[in-house]
Amino acid sequence: MPERIVTCRVLSGRGTQCTGEAVDPGAELKICARHLGEAQRLIHDAFQRAKKSEPST
Repeated sequence: MPERIVTCRVLSGRGTQCTGEAVDPGAELKICARHLGEAQRLIHDAFQRAKKSEPST
């Protein structure tokens, strides 16, 4: 019997749920590879901005 596929929980601006398969179906955050990559990029950009705004010592 095939396993049940768990889909990504990200919603578009129009409220449509992503149909991508969750990277880790057992995790608390169910997100597909596309949205995981997007989140990693956003986090990286935020860290880069924070580093630039740190006062020099």
